[in-house]
Amino acid sequence: MMDEPKFEDLSNMQLVNEDIFNFDQNDGNFQVLNPLLHNFDEIVVNPHSEYCFTTPMENGIIVDLNYPQIPEKENCGTCTTGSVKSRPTGIIPCQDEFGGHMNFEVMLDSSSQSYRQKWHYSVALQKIFIDIDNVLLLNFKYDYEKIPCDIPLFVRAMPMYSAANWLKEPVERCLQHLSPIDQLNKSFTHLEHVLRCDNDSTTYHIDQNSKRKSVVTLLSRPEHGSDSTRLSYRFVCKTSCFSGMQRRPIIVIFTLEDNNGQVLGRRILPVKICSCPKRDMEREEQDTKLKKNTVFRRNKKCITQKNHHHHHHHHYDNGSPPNKLIKIETSTESETEIKNDNPYTLPFNYVTNKKENYKIILENVYTVVAGASLLHNIKDTKPFLDDLKSKLDNLK
Repeated sequence: MMDEPKFEDLSNMQLVNEDIFNFDQNDGNFQVLNPLLHNFDEIVVNPHSEYCFTTPMENGIIVDLNYPQIPEKENCGTCTTGSVKSRPTGIIPCQDEFGGHMNFEVMLDSSSQSYRQKWHYSVALQKIFIDIDNVLLLNFKYDYEKIPCDIPLFVRAMPMYSAANWLKEPVERCLQHLSPIDQLNKSFTHLEHVLRCDNDSTTYHIDQNSKRKSVVTLLSRPEHGSDSTRLSYRFVCKTSCFSGMQRRPIIVIFTLEDNNGQVLGRRILPVKICSCPKRDMEREEQDTKLKKNTVFRRNKKCITQKNHHHHHHHHYDNGSPPNKLIKIETSTESETEIKNDNPYTLPFNYVTNKKENYKIILENVYTVVAGASLLHNIKDTKPFLDDLKSKLDNLK
C-alpha cells in the first residue's frame, strides 16, 4: 500500500514562484489580504478576483506540486493513481489493456520456424519465453483508416516489473551485460536499455523522474495486402542476471501513441529472458497446474498468435493450440544432470602480507562466485561460499 502523502504546514512551504506573492507592505491592497491569509482554512475566494489565492485540487484532494506535470494531450487512455494521472513511463504506469478507438492489437509472428526455435509462447500463462539477443517479431495492428496519413503514430515498448514489491523500480541491465566490452554492446550506445528494436526510426528514452527505459518506434502504415506492421525486438539481459533483474518477473507494456504523447491503445506481454525457453516454459506451466488456486491469471487478452483468431486462442482445454507448442516432456536437463566422477579444483594460490589486499580479493572472489552461481544455477559452490563468508566475518 502506498504511503499517505505528507504535507508541510503552510508556513513552512516554499512557494514555487515567490515573486508573484511579493507585495508592498505599504500598499493598501496588501492590508486587504492579511485577514484572508490568516484565516486561510475558512475563506472562500472569488476565482475572478485579482487577488485569488487557491490550492490546486482534483476530486477534493490536494495535488502534489512536486509531481512532474503531465502533458494535457496525454490524458486520454491513461489511468489515475490517487489524484495524479499516470504517464506511460511514470512511477507506476497503467497496466490496463485497451484497444481504444484504433483497435490496437499485438500479435506474435510465428511464421518463421527459425525464430520459433529460440522462443516459446505459453497460451496457458499468456507469457513468452525467449533467449537473450534473439529476435522477437511482433505484428502491430490498428485501424489506420481512422487517422489521416500525415499524422504519425508510434509504438512505445517499456519493460516493467510485475510483482507488487517492485512496481516502482525501473528495469535495469546487470553489470556484466552493461559493460562496454560486452559482445552485445558493439556499435551500440544506449547500453542501459534491456530492450532494443532493430527497426529504423527508433529512439531510446529514459524518464528523468521514474528512470524507466523505453523504446519508441515510428509505426509505418501496413504494406499493400497486409493489415499489420512488423517490428523486430531483442532482449539483451537475462531475467536471472544477478545484478540486474535478479529473477524478478517482468512484463513489456506496448502503447500506441501519437506525436503528442497521447495514448491510443495499450497491450501487455509477460516475458522471461532465459537460456532454455522451452524448459522454463514447461516448468512454469507445471507449477501453475500445481498452484492453480493461487496463481494470478490475467483475464484480458492482449497477445494472439498469427494463425489463431485472437478471440479464441485461450479456449484450448490443454492450455496450448494443437501442433503449435512442443509437447511437454517428463524430464528436463536440470532433473537429469550428468555427474562427473573426476572433480575439478579451482587453481587458487594467492598469498599476500597485506590484510587490506587479502580482504579486497576475498570480497571480490565471493561476489563473482555468488553471482555466477545464481546466474547459472550452480548449487555445489555453497560450501566454498560459506567458507569465504566465514573468512570475511573473521576479518571484522
